[in-house]
Amino acid sequence: MISVWRKRINRVLVFLLLLPMLTGCWDRLEIEDRAVVLAIAIDEAKPQEANESSNATQILKNPKLNKGLIRITVQIAVPGRIPLGTGGTGGVPAGQKPVWVLSSVGSTIHDSLMNLQQQLADRLFFGHLRVIVVSEALARKGIENEKDFFRRQPQVRRTVWMVVSKGKASDIMRATPQLERVPTLYLVATLDRAKEMGKLPNNFLGVFYSASSAKGQEGSLPYLDLKKESNIEIAGLAYFKGDKMEGITTPLQIGHFMAMKQINPGGYSVITQIPGSETTVMFQSTNRKGKISTEIINGKIHAKVVSQIEGDLREKSDENLTLTKETIKKLEQSIEKDGKIGFEKLIHQTQKDGCDIFGFGEDVRAFHPSYWNREIKTKQKWEEMYRDMSVEVSIRINIRRIGTKTK
Repeated sequence: MISVWRKRINRVLVFLLLLPMLTGCWDRLEIEDRAVVLAIAIDEAKPQEANESSNATQILKNPKLNKGLIRITVQIAVPGRIPLGTGGTGGVPAGQKPVWVLSSVGSTIHDSLMNLQQQLADRLFFGHLRVIVVSEALARKGIENEKDFFRRQPQVRRTVWMVVSKGKASDIMRATPQLERVPTLYLVATLDRAKEMGKLPNNFLGVFYSASSAKGQEGSLPYLDLKKESNIEIAGLAYFKGDKMEGITTPLQIGHFMAMKQINPGGYSVITQIPGSETTVMFQSTNRKGKISTEIINGKIHAKVVSQIEGDLREKSDENLTLTKETIKKLEQSIEKDGKIGFEKLIHQTQKDGCDIFGFGEDVRAFHPSYWNREIKTKQKWEEMYRDMSVEVSIRINIRRIGTKTK
C-alpha cells in the first residue's frame, strides 16, 4: 500500500516539475510589434510648442509647468526597409526610407516619450538604441534629468554613444548622409572609426557615467558639427562640470587629451617648420605613452604630466631638402616645444572652468587618501582646488619613420 502511494506522489512531483516547461512564451513580444528606436535627439522647446504633443501625461496643461520643456526626436526602424547586405537596395522599394523620424514635446524625457507613444501603435523599444544626441544649448543648462533617465532605463546599454551637437540635435536625426542608407549607422560608424584611428577617446555612455560620478574627475563627450552636405564633423570634446557643459576643446586638443591619458593609437597630425629654413613638414603621431602623477609639496598639490609621443613624418614642402639626423633632432625639439604649449593651454583652460577631465583628483584620492580626507573630501572642494593647482608638463617626441614624400 505504501509503495502505491509513493508511485502516485512521484508522478505528481514529475508533473509539477514539467508544468513550468509547458507555459511557453506567455509574455512574448514579436519584433514586428516593437517600435525599435535607433537614435534619440534632445533639444530645448518653447512653451508654445507644448500644444503640438498629445499631452498624454496631462502635465503640460498647467501653464506654470511649461518652463524648461524639451523636444525629443527619434529615429525608428521601419520593419522590412532596413537594407540587408552591401549592394543594391536590399529589397527596399525606391523612395522609401528605412527609418521613421518622429518628435514630441514634454517636461521630462519620460513625459516626452509618453507623449510620443500616443503617436505609435507599437511599444517603444530601446534595446537597439545606438546614439543619444544632446544639443549644446540644453547641455549648458544641464542634463541631470536626461542622464538619470537613461541610467535607470534597463534597455539602454552602457556602450551607447552620447554626443553633444553644435546646433539643434534634431537636425542630425533628419540628416541624409550619402555613404549610408541608415543615418544612425553612419553616425555610429563615424564615431567608431574615429576611435579606431586615434582621433576620439572611448567615451561611451558608461564611461561618461563613471567620470561624472567620480569625486576627482569630470566627464566629457564628443562634440559634433553638422555640415551642409549632411556630413558630420568631430569638432572637439564637450567637457562638463557635474551635469552642465562648461566648455569645448578644439579637434587637435583631443589628441593632447588622449596623449596625457595614454589612449592609443595616435592619429592627429601637426604641421611645423624646420628650424633654420622655410620648409614645413607634417608630423603624425602613431603611439602615445603618458603618465599623470601627483605629490604634496608644502601642503599643496603639485601634478606632473609626462608624455612620450612616437610618430612619422608624412611629407615636406620642399623636395630638394634632405633630412639629416641633426635636422630630425631639431624637428623633435620644435614639436616638443609646441606640444608643451598646447598641453599647458588645454590644462589651463579646464582649470579656469574648474573641470578636471584628466583625473588629477582621482590620483590624489588613490595615492594621498589622508590628504584628500583631511583637506578636500567633496567634489565641490576639489573643483576649487583644481583651479589653483600647479601642473608640470614634460613631452618627448620620437620620429620613427620618414615617409616617401619626405626623402
